Amino acid sequence: MEAVVRGPVGSAAAAPINNQPKPQNQVGLGSVVMTRLGSYSGAILEEHRRYIGTGAGYIWYYKVKHNGRGYLHVSVFKYVPLFGYATYTILPDMTLYKNSFYGNNFKLKSIETHRIPGTNIRFKTIETSYSAWFSFGGWWGIDLKFDAGYGRHGIVTLGMNNLDKFIVAFLGKLGAGKWADKLIDFVSKGSLSSLADALSVVTLFASGINVDAVYFTEV
Repeated sequence: MEAVVRGPVGSAAAAPINNQPKPQNQVGLGSVVMTRLGSYSGAILEEHRRYIGTGAGYIWYYKVKHNGRGYLHVSVFKYVPLFGYATYTILPDMTLYKNSFYGNNFKLKSIETHRIPGTNIRFKTIETSYSAWFSFGGWWGIDLKFDAGYGRHGIVTLGMNNLDKFIVAFLGKLGAGKWADKLIDFVSKGSLSSLADALSVVTLFASGINVDAVYFTEV
């Protein structure tokens, strides 16, 4: 297994929020969430950053072996105060090894499978919550299998102090042909235009939300 470098942990009560580090592959200005895919045994055949437009920044792209084994890794570069932080990752209907979850300052809250009403489109979500008093951030990871199906797919991670209202809105909008379905179009097909359309709405009504995404092709 690839070694994971842990970030510094300690009190950040007086740390200025505007000095947070920003991942280079952010989607959306001011993002402090970073999502990456990794492989244990050569399942990733290609990886590089791609520029996806002004205001959106870069996104990591991967070519992976269908049915290969790998892992998802999410880092949060944020001075987290006492009111905490949460992440919500939306990904294709692929195998996740729940018992492999590991984290630094984050704990697993739920893994759920969903379906868009009136369709056969299924997807999964991973919700985590901050498990420390306060620090300079943290990370979490989980093993997975690249069995979403041949072709292109996407994974998007959202981070915020409290995501409860966003999650209720997202699940409630599924099947209505609006921004929630656009997010799933990115997740199920890797559509960058759908991702851009969805984020243009999400970042307006969910003030303070941070977003990062990756997309991959199973071959």
